[in-house]
Amino acid sequence: MTTEQDPNEIIKRGDLPKMLHVCSDTVRKMYNAKKLPPYDVALSRKTSGWKRSTLVAHGVKV
Repeated sequence: MTTEQDPNEIIKRGDLPKMLHVCSDTVRKMYNAKKLPPYDVALSRKTSGWKRSTLVAHGVKV
């Protein structure tokens, strides 16, 4: 059985380290080095995120 993942699911910046098995500093460095795409949504002043489809299109395996 395969589980289909919603391409429009929002992945918060705080959740990405767990998904990639890295620390939060690594995600910050990846973002600053343009290895991650710009955020798709700003959920609050301090919380941003991406659509799953944006990360996949940029080559991030989530």
